[in-house]
Amino acid sequence: MKLNKTSWIVFVLIIAVTSHGLYAQAVHEITLNVDTKNPDPAKACFFEAGKATTVLNNSSPGTFTIFAQVGDNIIWKGVSSTEPNTSVNIAAIKYISGPRIFSSDLIKGSESVKATIIRGGKSPYKYQLQFSVGSNTSMYTIEPKIQIGEQ
Repeated sequence: MKLNKTSWIVFVLIIAVTSHGLYAQAVHEITLNVDTKNPDPAKACFFEAGKATTVLNNSSPGTFTIFAQVGDNIIWKGVSSTEPNTSVNIAAIKYISGPRIFSSDLIKGSESVKATIIRGGKSPYKYQLQFSVGSNTSMYTIEPKIQIGEQ
């Protein structure tokens, strides 16, 4: 009878460990909408998040904060809110402060950037989103946040 109990416990543990990894793998699509006609695009923009994303603060681009969990993927992309044919390129996501939730402090991109959260922390992850507009080589920055944890 001990063998059956031991087998049952091992079976339950295997199921628990395997299903845990499936739980938190959401995809968060973050879109930076930029007024590309404005001379200072970093001051004329706003964020939008996909339906699967909980936004904790969206009062300004600098305070924009989303909630995510370890294992989640985040995709940042940019669009022009005023000129549909003008591209907004997300050049990089750069670590500023908080827990180091990604595998690198600098994640480079071009049209968009994708990263997977590999660890959590109690304080928000603050990062610098660097972007350019059209063929202009000037870089603009915004400093939003990501809060990691359980809801």
